[in-house]
Amino acid sequence: MAEDFVWRGQYRPNMFTPDNDRDQLLDIESAGSISEADLAADIQKQGIEINTDTMIDLFSRRRKALLDRLLRGYSYTDDIVQMSPRVTGVFADEGSPFDPAVHKCVIDMSAGSTLRANLGAVKVKITGKKDAGGAKISAVVNTLTGKNDGTMVLGDDISIEGDKIKIADETDSAQGVFFIASDGSEYRVSRKLTMNKPKNLIARVPADLPAGEYTVVVRTKFSNTSTPLKSIREIKYSYKVNAQK
Repeated sequence: MAEDFVWRGQYRPNMFTPDNDRDQLLDIESAGSISEADLAADIQKQGIEINTDTMIDLFSRRRKALLDRLLRGYSYTDDIVQMSPRVTGVFADEGSPFDPAVHKCVIDMSAGSTLRANLGAVKVKITGKKDAGGAKISAVVNTLTGKNDGTMVLGDDISIEGDKIKIADETDSAQGVFFIASDGSEYRVSRKLTMNKPKNLIARVPADLPAGEYTVVVRTKFSNTSTPLKSIREIKYSYKVNAQK
């Protein structure tokens, strides 16, 4: 097929691998929902001379006919979808009756041959990390190495990249860049930030920070509007960092 097809998706943490705090799953963003009127319009673009109301009526009659067949136990196959009846649940023995409290009638559905063949032509564009609030830390970069491999050097700078991470008031001790140890101990960056922008902070790792593993946290009242947030927003980096001498 000549046309390009693109699915857009966002990363989200993989909760099924608790021993790995880095791997991600991809949630595909819906391109929108379609109605029978939308399908009718698409068909009309192909040059067919059937008005929208007539096509929608035909669609409705087809759905009703297909529903009736499926409820009677028929399988259905076309090049887009395959449907087949199935009963879920376990029967105690060969003489056990169907029990609605245990068993359920379902229809299994899978892609038809043409749909399967064309899925290989779909391109995937990753648009970022799923984040309902919009505020996020996307990377913590070691400025000496230029890598975001989780290493940072005591007394040197790190670059924190993300969105809505600007510290609204650096003189407020409740706001700033914090390193949280596994035992809950907190260490705040007291030195003035070299860069303090909505998408980028450059912070000096405290030289007296005990070596070890930490979670980087930004706390701020920054807002995209002229009015600061009334309460502190806490933004955590998803991955652990390791402070080294």
